[in-house]
Amino acid sequence: MTKMTKIVTASFLFLLAQGAIACNYPDRPAVPDGATASKEDLLAAKAAVQEFMTNVDDYLMCIEGEEKAAIADMDNPTPEELQRRDEMLNKRFEAANDEKALLGEQFNQQIRVYNAKVQADKE
Repeated sequence: MTKMTKIVTASFLFLLAQGAIACNYPDRPAVPDGATASKEDLLAAKAAVQEFMTNVDDYLMCIEGEEKAAIADMDNPTPEELQRRDEMLNKRFEAANDEKALLGEQFNQQIRVYNAKVQADKE
């Protein structure tokens, strides 16, 4: 890759990242207790969880863009260095996706608790 191509690519990725969220990991929303929460509380939590999921996806795109730009700026990186960087990026992706799955499961558990409470109140 020529130096000019690297500069153009890095500039494009920088501008793309600036339009996103500057690679800040989003705050994890609280999940209300389904045994005491109202329907409105759970609907608000659902919106917050969905927003978190979207923001994590934006974060992952941002760090991927930053990594591509960082690699483009490197002079003759070794295959080992590239592999190490790729492994680190993959670990960050896995951790973020694990967090999304965990939050989703916690939210779903509280929905089940809420639904059981509503069903019990009807009986």
